[in-house]
Amino acid sequence: MNRRFGLLLLVASLGFATTVLAEKPPKDFQDLMKSNGGIIDISLGTVRTSTGPGATGPTSLRAHIRDKNYDGLVADATTLRSNFTKIEAFWTQRKVADAIEWSKAAIKAANELEAAAKARDDAAIGVAANAVATTCRECHLKHRVVNLADG
Repeated sequence: MNRRFGLLLLVASLGFATTVLAEKPPKDFQDLMKSNGGIIDISLGTVRTSTGPGATGPTSLRAHIRDKNYDGLVADATTLRSNFTKIEAFWTQRKVADAIEWSKAAIKAANELEAAAKARDDAAIGVAANAVATTCRECHLKHRVVNLADG
């Protein structure tokens, strides 16, 4: 009897885990991630993130750091903070503790990025930008199913 119960519990757990892992995030969550990806520049500069009339070139965090565009960095930090606040709410609703902590760390890093950009402190900007990118990477390694066909 105990063996049967254990097997039933294992099957139920695997079914639940498969359902949770296979759940496709809602479009608004995907849009937040795409927005962050454009800022963090996951393309490593190979994709232009500013297009259309009046576009002057890349608008990624990397480009703003390279060009010492402090106003652009403040705008990046503001967007990242707003996005990660919504991302934190997404993970809080799902009670995923590590993702909540990474979201909080990203919000803290975005605040630090904004302060560093306003102070024009290039060293602190680099540290804060790295902290944001690290939180993205760590959470994605754990929670994102990598699909090479993703666009």
